[in-house]
Amino acid sequence: MDKAKWGRYFDLDALNGYEFEEFVARLLRMMGYEDVQVTQRTGDKGKDIIAYSNHGKPFKYKVIVECKHTKSVGRPVIQKLQGALLHELGDDPYIKGIIVTSGKFTKEAIEYTEEINKKHGSWMEIELIDGKKLYELCKKHGIKIVSGNIQVVSDITFKHLPKEEVKKRTIGELETIKGIEKTTYQVKTWKSYYPYYCVRYSVHSQVCTKVGCIYEVNVDDELLFVDGVTGKVLDNLPHGFFKFSPENLTKIPEDEKNLIRPFNFSVDELEQKVIDSIINKYTKEVVYRGKNNVEYRKVCSPKKKDILIKESCPIYLPQYTNSIKIQEANYNQSIVANEMDIFKISDDLAFCKVCGKTVPIGERYVCPVCGKILGPCHVIFDYLDGTPVCPDHAIPRKLYLQTIYFASKENLEKFNNMWATMSEWERITTDTTLMKVLIVIGFVILLYLIKILGGLF
Repeated sequence: MDKAKWGRYFDLDALNGYEFEEFVARLLRMMGYEDVQVTQRTGDKGKDIIAYSNHGKPFKYKVIVECKHTKSVGRPVIQKLQGALLHELGDDPYIKGIIVTSGKFTKEAIEYTEEINKKHGSWMEIELIDGKKLYELCKKHGIKIVSGNIQVVSDITFKHLPKEEVKKRTIGELETIKGIEKTTYQVKTWKSYYPYYCVRYSVHSQVCTKVGCIYEVNVDDELLFVDGVTGKVLDNLPHGFFKFSPENLTKIPEDEKNLIRPFNFSVDELEQKVIDSIINKYTKEVVYRGKNNVEYRKVCSPKKKDILIKESCPIYLPQYTNSIKIQEANYNQSIVANEMDIFKISDDLAFCKVCGKTVPIGERYVCPVCGKILGPCHVIFDYLDGTPVCPDHAIPRKLYLQTIYFASKENLEKFNNMWATMSEWERITTDTTLMKVLIVIGFVILLYLIKILGGLF
């Protein structure tokens, strides 16, 4: 992999508003703020991020942060935050607000903030962080920014299937769910270029004692992908799904660079996560016998010097996010794609919504009322037409002994009309539980009669 061909920086302006909020949240964590949480994306009421701090006070207090990824921020934004602070204050003795922008604050905004802090600074303060101060804070806390750019060391991705084909395959798999034809469903697909740090490595390690070598690792040319946003290892990717060869790699098109999600970690941080992950993967408890014939246990791990990073590079995996709505139920899928196939990193459709267990493709059912995915152990079938339904929405109907279920009131009413026209014998034979009881009783009576009659001869 020729690193000289790879782009090195990502323009801050290419971040959308939500990504800017995540970026600010990461900076706050590095600044020492605690319990930093990005709020829901809609209806945040002037609070994009909620955090806590005890800086400058003998107690912990709440911090409300508003993020504005715009060129200019005026007085109305300050007033909105002030209202949010008053709402959140409650019985607390102090609260702080921060407005972070990649642009500038107007003169009116700055003057109004100074007025608030002068009048109410003992119990409420507002801090303004403009683009220039944001750059300084990033530099201070180790977030690599050069000339206003966030460092991302790649514009390379794998050749992959287009969004239309991924969506088509998603719908095709969705239609294999039993009962889906009786629901209303909608599939929305978003494409992104998700950052990963890819490493090709070898491990050659031996752990020896007085009895000799008790543990050995010899692996060559293994691939490892580390999530550039969360730092987690992508450990469920099928071997060979992505192949690092020139014919499989391509540059991200200019008109799709707005789909790039930036790295949250520096190269040094990612490399340390790689080393930690490799050590953890090949750590094993070994049981062996010493020369005195005593059994020993030893946790064996490769050392850092035993690991050879042969090649490393940041790369963007072509990732698709499916938002699937079935009736009122919502499901998400995260998918990566190569030129020929797709692989689901996560899939909400793969789990029964009653017990949470994994349900294989081909054994999945869906409730036509609420849209819950069901496994074979928790699905109930409509007595008339066999429609699958969940336990919460199955409509029971008691016969004599047996209880039968329906997926809709219409089917229940249809059955009640049929029941009203049945003879008594037809009703009895319809109740399979009652029929089984009658058969058993009849068999017992028959045995009894045979015994009595046998005694007469």
